[in-house]
Amino acid sequence: MGGQTTDDDASDGDLLELFLSLPKNQRDSRFGDTAHTAKLPGVSVRTIQFWIETGAIQALVIGRRYQVDLNSLRMFLKRQMELKGR
Repeated sequence: MGGQTTDDDASDGDLLELFLSLPKNQRDSRFGDTAHTAKLPGVSVRTIQFWIETGAIQALVIGRRYQVDLNSLRMFLKRQMELKGR
């Protein structure tokens, strides 16, 4: 479930390849479910879902759950801070 991308974003296929190729400990530090991801910036799970649905952050659907690319969350939050600083 990608959406808008930047040069640093991976395509959905690339992101899936990365997810599947990483050992579990590395996967857990790169990806998180919506509950874990929401705790990082202190927002609701629904906000994370909204950001995924609008393409603001990248996530994969694994089973019935999202696995959020935490790097895309960091980049999104950084862009938001840069916009507010203008």
